[in-house]
Amino acid sequence: MKSWIVTGGAACGKSVFIQALESQRGSSLCSFSCDREVGKLMADRQIQALLLQAFGTQIFDSDGVICKKLLRELIFKDVDKRRELEAILHPPVMQSLERSRLEAKAQGAEVFLAEVPLYYEIGCTVEADLIIVVAASQAMQIRRLMEIRGLDQDIAHGLLGSQWTIEAKIEKADVVIWNDGDLRAFLDQALTLGKQIRPA
Repeated sequence: MKSWIVTGGAACGKSVFIQALESQRGSSLCSFSCDREVGKLMADRQIQALLLQAFGTQIFDSDGVICKKLLRELIFKDVDKRRELEAILHPPVMQSLERSRLEAKAQGAEVFLAEVPLYYEIGCTVEADLIIVVAASQAMQIRRLMEIRGLDQDIAHGLLGSQWTIEAKIEKADVVIWNDGDLRAFLDQALTLGKQIRPA
């Protein structure tokens, strides 16, 4: 089984790219998303207790639910808080990734495709046969973060500033998928890469 990592910048289209590969390859491909796993962890009581201890009640809304907007604003204004959050979330996410990889192998998948947004930032510690960087210009990233995700400009810049630059990620990539506007061209790149997987 091949292990492919999909990484890149925020709002570059990593999830859409993975969906395109999934629809093309079907059962021959199994995928994992670190972002989706983080979403699950945010609902876990043990993780919530750790977050409460680390950040206090300020990140919870009136219903006792973690407010991602408040948490985002906090960690992108304070690098120490961001590192504290990463220390809580990254270990269980990586454990889930490895469990999913073993399950994919046991199911006979030809490719295990893992979306790891901070692959380079965490030290490239995830096993991979191929590193795919989904990239876009910074201007496009900022636009998408503001228009689609509803972030204000300062938070959008703070998010990008907390990650490696797109240029640095491109330099280390095995494959670069460019997504700066034209959806058809973007999806065609997924189609071309998907054809490299041996037919089931």
